[in-house]
Amino acid sequence: MIDDESVGIDAAVWEETADELLADSPYDPKLGKEMSRDAVRVSTGRMTEAEFHEKYHDAVLEEFGVDDRPIDTGDDDE
Repeated sequence: MIDDESVGIDAAVWEETADELLADSPYDPKLGKEMSRDAVRVSTGRMTEAEFHEKYHDAVLEEFGVDDRPIDTGDDDE
């Protein structure tokens, strides 16, 4: 279970909504919920994009066969 602070809304409501949205998905609902929780953490500054990318890179590759998510490398030369 998650805490309210993790997602910014009542945790029980979030959990139920996430379960409903992911119920018919052909993809791993547990991965979807974990990534969505951490996406909120990124949006609130409690996790960096790089940390998020590294945490889920292998799981995204395994689930989707490719990881084309954009990542800010901090390289401003582009």
